[in-house]
Amino acid sequence: MSKLINYYRNNTLFRWFWWLAVVIPGIPFVLFSVGFQLYAHWPRDYSDIASIAINPKTEYLSLSAHGVKDTTKSWSNELQEAIKFTNNKQLLNYTKEQVSLSWQPFSDNALVCSVTGKKLGETLANKITKLSNIKAVHLIGHSCGSFVIYGLCQKLKKINPSINVQTTYLDPVAIYSGVFWQYGVNNFGNCADFSDSYIDTKDTVPGSNENIENSYTFDVTGSRLNRNLPYSPHAWPTHFYIEAYKNQQVPIYFNHQSDLHERFDDNALIKW
Repeated sequence: MSKLINYYRNNTLFRWFWWLAVVIPGIPFVLFSVGFQLYAHWPRDYSDIASIAINPKTEYLSLSAHGVKDTTKSWSNELQEAIKFTNNKQLLNYTKEQVSLSWQPFSDNALVCSVTGKKLGETLANKITKLSNIKAVHLIGHSCGSFVIYGLCQKLKKINPSINVQTTYLDPVAIYSGVFWQYGVNNFGNCADFSDSYIDTKDTVPGSNENIENSYTFDVTGSRLNRNLPYSPHAWPTHFYIEAYKNQQVPIYFNHQSDLHERFDDNALIKW
């Protein structure tokens, strides 16, 4: 290294080459990167989205967040309706509330939705923890909506660790803040009492087709291909989960904590 430094100091031509070939071309990239991070993390007002009405007597809250450039109409509304009207024996003793979260316009930008989603989730947690009777929550996110529920889970557990949290990730996007490509794969599920994920391995969205380290990850690709269903790989897990809920196959967590490790391997991709 010292020889290279001395060569740089003593060789004018090399110094010119270094500046013209390396330093100057790199300046726009550095400026863009810094500018992008400032834009992504710039403070935003999430109060309108977070002003959702929740029954103050709620004990069990289910909340679902759609993905990037999506709406609640594609799957989230139907899922919450299924949760509301399905007599799931696991939840009979709870006063339930359902929220199908519309988080536009923050969900519209694919470049920053991971950051805005996570911060929105933190804002929602401040509201939910004020519910005096809240005992358990089930947070369900698709695509970039996974960052909403991850931020919500983290903040919920920070404020009130006694709240029982299940997080469910449906074909989650893993990239955070445009640069941390494995963020979701490495972190989703680590704040929850229990976490499960449902993926289609034919999906090409980064993080949506691989095992999530801190979450029981179910591969539901075969159920789409075997039935020749018309859904895209990225959308299929949302429809799969609605169908599974109506058939009372999910949620698999509440009242089954004791035998989960016997039923499923949380270190490998599980075929459904």
